[in-house]
Amino acid sequence: MVLTGFNTDIQHDGMTYHVQTEDKGRSNPFVESLVYARGEILYSRRTPYHDLVEQDLNPKAVANLMERQHRTIVEAIRRGRLPQLTGTAEDISAEEDTNISPPAIPAAEAAQPESSEPSLDQVILDYLAAQRGQAHLVLRATGVQDYLYGAEAQVEVVAIDSHSNEPQSEVRVTVLFKSTAEPRRLLIAEGETDDSGEFLTAVEIPDYNGGTSAVVITGESALGQSEIKHLVHR
Repeated sequence: MVLTGFNTDIQHDGMTYHVQTEDKGRSNPFVESLVYARGEILYSRRTPYHDLVEQDLNPKAVANLMERQHRTIVEAIRRGRLPQLTGTAEDISAEEDTNISPPAIPAAEAAQPESSEPSLDQVILDYLAAQRGQAHLVLRATGVQDYLYGAEAQVEVVAIDSHSNEPQSEVRVTVLFKSTAEPRRLLIAEGETDDSGEFLTAVEIPDYNGGTSAVVITGESALGQSEIKHLVHR
């Protein structure tokens, strides 16, 4: 079983970065995150979860690992830690496989001068500490998600609380069609989740006009924002 991944676009310093995180499946138990800009892969991070397979844990454990890894990398980019991601500053990606779990900090490192630049792992550790105990919004796709140019498609998502997994009603949902062929964002649907946290609607996908297109579903509430992206096919 392979879980649905996460895709997020981030604007920083005049550049659009795309972060993609996906599960490689139990036959190849890794969670992989890639950071793209202008079609080039700038950074990759792979986290093995062989231990979860051996323990035969629920797929939810892998989903939580995926979400945590994705959010920490997104937050690092938002905080301007791009040199650490791209390797133009401290090289933190020498090993192919890394672990997203908060590392133990030796006493000597903990006593670094305040002027020293924190590594990406330290940024992630700080972010996790700040987020611990804070619930956030999670938007998940349900049903079959298949988007074809010039066809009608069903958008089916559910919004939940990341801690309690309780459905979230009245979450503002927008569905955008984005294409590299022309600089536009076409709003194709909007609304709110119902009492069961679900949002269901039919949308019309524009015809193919060259380039690459995607349907981007965004949910917003007091818990924050969550996004799902699906490529459109011919």
